[in-house]
Amino acid sequence: MLPKGHARLSASSSNRWLHCPPLARLCETYVDKSSNYAAKGTDTRSLCEYKLRKVLNLDTY
Repeated sequence: MLPKGHARLSASSSNRWLHCPPLARLCETYVDKSSNYAAKGTDTRSLCEYKLRKVLNLDTY
């Protein structure tokens, strides 16, 4: 599975950085706060990755 951490140019913030590219760098200066919604999204992505790896007979760690 991929390492945890937030991408600088994440899909969830693409609207922001596509319309104002310097914001990607500016946002690095702020503390990354989590929320219940973010945690659910992370859990969902991890579950989907696990299920896909299982179907494709890849190592599931």
